[in-house]
Parts: sequence; C-alpha cells; structure tokens
Amino acid sequence: MLAGYILFIFPVVAVLAALIYLPVVLWQRRQGMRRPWTAHLVRYALVGYFLSLLYLTVFWWLPEQFPVPYHFYNLRPFVWLTEVYEMGAAKMLEQLMLNVLMFVPLGLLLPLAGQRLRRLRVTAGIVFATTVLIEVVQYFIGRSADIDDVIMNFLGGMAGFGIFVLLDKLCSKTQ
Repeated sequence: MLAGYILFIFPVVAVLAALIYLPVVLWQRRQGMRRPWTAHLVRYALVGYFLSLLYLTVFWWLPEQFPVPYHFYNLRPFVWLTEVYEMGAAKMLEQLMLNVLMFVPLGLLLPLAGQRLRRLRVTAGIVFATTVLIEVVQYFIGRSADIDDVIMNFLGGMAGFGIFVLLDKLCSKTQ
C-alpha cells in the first residue's frame, strides 16, 4: 500500500514542480537572465522537495496510521527518553530517525540553490522556520505537534548542510 502511494506521488510531484518552476525559468529568460542548467535542476529539485514535504507532513493522511484526529502537543524536549509514547519504543525511534532523514535534502539543496543560502545562519533559519511551520499546521489539522520533531528535523537539515560543506571542500580541492 505504501509503495502505491509513493509510485503515485513522485510523478505528480515532478509534474507539479515543473508547472511551478517553468514560469520562473521563462520569466528569467525574458529578463535576459541566463543560468546554467545545473542551477535550474537544483531549484527544480528544491520545489519538488517542498511539494513532497508538504504532502508527507500535511496532506498524507493514512487512516490506519492516524485513525482519529487528535490535538496532541509535546513541548518537553526529549521526553521520549523517559516516557515511551503509545506507539512503542521501536516505532518511536523509527519516527525520530525519519524526521532526521526527511530534512537532510533541505539542508543540502538550499545552499546549492543560491549564493546567499550558503551561510549557515540563513540555511538554519529556513530549516527551523520550515519545521516549526509544519508542526503548527499539523497541530491545527488534527495531528500531533512535537518539539522533538522540530529538533530532529533541524538536526537533519544541519546534517544536510554539513554534507554540502564537505562536498564543497572536496570539489574545491580537486579544481
């Protein structure tokens, strides 16, 4: 069932990202701004990433995973170290790791998308604002909001930024 969702959403996201990004490309060309195809590819990927993130965190609603909407929030960091959530320890750790992995692409794509985004505090601010916005929206649509999700998402974004820094250093050494 999950594979069916994934097989359906990726082509949809690719088409939607193209429909969103193509007018930007056309407008830039009309203004005489020519960018390398790699810059367009990274920005297209970033649009696709945000659409995927929106779908996975707000619109993806599997009734068997979230049978009844509830407004749960946790503002105590790392409460899972002392209290196991109802889902059980294994599922909880899986969720924490998925929260980290879900934001690695954001931390990697942002600095690739523009020179101004290569500053740590700018990328960190965007990653932080994105995860907080998602948690607030999730609370108001009947899902949980958890400070641990914010922390783990942020760590994932910063790991992605770290990967960018490492790749940037490796590429500059080879030139």
